[in-house]
Amino acid sequence: MKIILRRLMKHRLYTVINAGGLAIGICVMLLAMLYLREEHRYDTFHQNANHIYRVTTVMQEEKGAAAPEQGGTGQVQGPAFGAAIPEIIRFTRVMGGQITGDIMAEGKVLRQRLLFTDSTFLNIFTFPVIHGNPVTALTDIGSAVVTERTALRYFHTTDVVGKLLEAEADPSARALGRPLVITAVIKDPPDNSSFQFDILLPISFLQLSFRDDSWLNPYLGTYVQLRPDAEREAVIHKMTMVFKTHASEQLVQHFNRYGYTPEVKYGLQPFTDIHLHPMLNSLGDTETGISKGSRPLYSWLFLGIAVFILFMAGINFVNISLAMSLRRAKETGIRRIAGSSGWQIAGRFLVESAFICGIALLLALALTWNLLPVFNELTGTHIVLSNTADPVLAGGVAGMLLLIVLLTGIYPAVVVADFRPVEVLYNRQPLAGRNLFGRALVVVQLSLAVFMLIAVFIYYGQMDFIRTKNLGYNPQQVLGTIISGDREVKPVRDFIRNELANNPAVKMVAFGGERAGASPVMISGQTVQAIHRVADEQFIPLMEMQLKAGRNFSTAFPGDKKHAVIVNEAFVKAAGLQHPLGTQLHTDTYFDKEVKTIVGVVKDFHTGSLRENIQPVVMLMSDWFGGVVWVKYEQRRQQEAMVSLQRVYEKSVAHASWQYFFADEQRAAVYFREEQWLRIIRYTALLAVLICASGLFGLAHFSVRQRVREIGIRKVLGASAGKVLLLLLREYFRMILLAFTIAAPLAWIVMHQWLQQFAYRITPGPGAFIAALLITVLTTLVAAGSQSVRAALTNPVRCLQHN
Repeated sequence: MKIILRRLMKHRLYTVINAGGLAIGICVMLLAMLYLREEHRYDTFHQNANHIYRVTTVMQEEKGAAAPEQGGTGQVQGPAFGAAIPEIIRFTRVMGGQITGDIMAEGKVLRQRLLFTDSTFLNIFTFPVIHGNPVTALTDIGSAVVTERTALRYFHTTDVVGKLLEAEADPSARALGRPLVITAVIKDPPDNSSFQFDILLPISFLQLSFRDDSWLNPYLGTYVQLRPDAEREAVIHKMTMVFKTHASEQLVQHFNRYGYTPEVKYGLQPFTDIHLHPMLNSLGDTETGISKGSRPLYSWLFLGIAVFILFMAGINFVNISLAMSLRRAKETGIRRIAGSSGWQIAGRFLVESAFICGIALLLALALTWNLLPVFNELTGTHIVLSNTADPVLAGGVAGMLLLIVLLTGIYPAVVVADFRPVEVLYNRQPLAGRNLFGRALVVVQLSLAVFMLIAVFIYYGQMDFIRTKNLGYNPQQVLGTIISGDREVKPVRDFIRNELANNPAVKMVAFGGERAGASPVMISGQTVQAIHRVADEQFIPLMEMQLKAGRNFSTAFPGDKKHAVIVNEAFVKAAGLQHPLGTQLHTDTYFDKEVKTIVGVVKDFHTGSLRENIQPVVMLMSDWFGGVVWVKYEQRRQQEAMVSLQRVYEKSVAHASWQYFFADEQRAAVYFREEQWLRIIRYTALLAVLICASGLFGLAHFSVRQRVREIGIRKVLGASAGKVLLLLLREYFRMILLAFTIAAPLAWIVMHQWLQQFAYRITPGPGAFIAALLITVLTTLVAAGSQSVRAALTNPVRCLQHN
C-alpha cells in the first residue's frame, strides 16, 4: 500500500487526471442512477400498488382518424364496471389535478388543490390517516378530508375533525346549502405520488352542479383495484361488453346526430406506470387527478449521457495507464527476471487501478452529496440520499465499481505483464500495437465529445426557434387572473373592466376562457373536432391576433353572444370551406349547444405545444363558463397594473384568494421540461469537453516527455519551432478529423429523429457541426498545444541532456 501511495504521489498529475476524471464520471453516473430510481419509485408506496390500474380509453371518432389513448373515462364507467365485473374489488373516480378552489376557514381564504373522488379512495390508495375513519371519511356528500399541511395552515393543529370549511363561490357548495365538515386528516402526499392535493371532496358533491351520464366523454380518472388472480385481458373484454350494453342508446343518438358511430376501446394501465406514461397531452389540461408526469425518454437520456461521460473518463484512465506502463517497463523487466510471473505483475497493476477507483468513488460520493441540492433544483426532483439506501441501488454502485476496475485495469495490466524482460531492458519492446489501441481510444473519446456538442447546438437551436417563433398572438405585457367558482362571470368581468377603464397603467381588459378539450362540431354535413375558446370582443385585439376575413365580435351585434363564432384557418381547412363567412355550424359543449354562424376567420395561433399541429379552434362568446380576465398593461408599469387588478378583483369577488399569471410565462411553462434538459445537457457537454481536455493534456505531457531527445535532435538538424509544433500536433488533428467523420453523421441521425416529435422544427444546418468542430480543435490546441509549444521552444541542448 505504501508503494502504491508513493507512486501515486510521485506522478501527481496523472493521479489527479485519472482519479478526478473518474470521480466526475462516477458522480454523474450516481446522479443518473438516483434519478432513474426516483422516477421508477413513483406510486410504489401504495400497499396495493401492483393491483391498481387506471382505465384508459381509445375513442376513434371517425374511420381512419387518429385515436390516441387517453387516461380518462366519463363519470358512468366506474360504477358500471364495478357492479358488473367480479374481478374488480373496488373502484374510485378521481377528478382534479388541475382544479383549485377558494376555501375559507377561520377567516382565512386560501386557494387549495382539490380532488373529487369516491368514498373508496382511501381504501384503494395508501395515504395514512392521522385523525378520522378512512372507511367512512368520504361517504357523506358534505364531507371533506384535508392533508396535514392544510390543517396546519388553517387551524395550526391537525386535530380538526368536525371543523367547517366554506366554498361560497362554488356552485356545488351553494346547492349543498351548508358548510363542508372535515371528517379526516391524512398525511401529506409524498413527493413521489402522482396525486398531489390539499383537500379530498366526494364526487357526489361535484355532481350537485356537474352530472354527466355520457359514455363518450372521457375527462376524469377511473381507477380499479383488481383481485390478485384477475387476468387483465379478461377484465378489458368484460369492460367492452359492459360498454356495448349500457352505451347502445347513446351510440344510436350519436350516429343520428353526427352520421357516424365512434369505436371505443378500453384498457388497463398499471398505476405504477402512470408517472412515466401519464397520457396528459391527449387530454389537454387533464382532470384525471394526475398532477405531474414525466417521460421515459428523460430517464434514459440522462443515463446515456452519464455512460458517455464515465466512458470518456475510463478512456483517460486506460490511455494514461498505458502511457505510464512505458515508464515502468524496466521495473517490470527486473521483476520478471527476479521471478515474478505475468499474473503477479498484472495483479499489482489491477490492485493499483482498484485503489485509484476506490479514491475516485469516495470523491464521487462527496461530490454527489454536495451537488444533490443543485441537481434537485435543476431536475425538479426531491432525491434524498438517506431515502435511497436500498439493496438494488447499493448493488448497482458495487457492480459499477467492479466493472470500472475491470474495464480500466485489465488491459493495461495485461499489456505490462506481457513485456518480455530482455527486450524491455534493452528498450526493444514493440509498442506499435498498443499505441494504435491508445489512439483508437482517443478517437472514440473525441467522437463522443463532438457528438454531445452537436446535440447541444441542435437542441439549443430548436429551443431558440420555439422561443422566437411567431405564435399568432402576442403574450407580452399581458396579465391574467382566473375567475373561479360562479359560472355567471358577466358581473365580475364588467366590474373589473369598468374599474380599470381609466387606469393609466392599463391599456385594455378582455375576457377569454381557458382551453377546453376538443369537441365535435357539425358543419356542412360533416364533423370537425375543434377546441372551443370563450372570448369577448376585446380578446382578439388585446392578444394582437390577426383577422384574415370577416369581423370581430361586437356589441353592435346583440346576436353575437348566442349565435356568432370566429374560427381559425385550421378549422376552415379541416372543414373544407371555400367561403366560410356566414356558414352555420352546430357546437356541442357542456356549456353551449346553440347553432352558430361564422362571422370571422382569425389567422392560426398556437394554443398548445409546437409538438402538435395547430388544431381547429372555435371562439364563441359566453357568460356561463368561467375563464380568465386578461389585462394588457403599459410598458414599465407592470407592478402598478398588478396592484390595481388585485384591488379590483378582491372588491368584485368575495371570499376569494387572488392569483395571477403572465401570459408569456404561462407559454414558457409548456416547455419547462425541454428548458430543464437543455441546462442539464449543456452542463454535461461541458463536463465531457473538460474530461476530454484533461486526458489530452495528460497524454500530450507524457508524449512530449517521451520525445524530448527526438525534439532536440530535430532542432539541432535545423527544424524550426513551428515545424516541431506541427509535428507534435499533426497526430491530434488527424484524430479530430476522424472523430468528426464518425460523430457528425451519428449526431445528425439521432437529433433528426429527436426533432420529429415537433410539428414545427428547425432543419439542422452546418453551423452546429462547424461550431462543434471548432470547439474540439480549440480544446485540443489548449490541452495538447500548450505542452507542444513548450517543447518546441525548449533549448535543444537541454533536450539532448535529458535522460
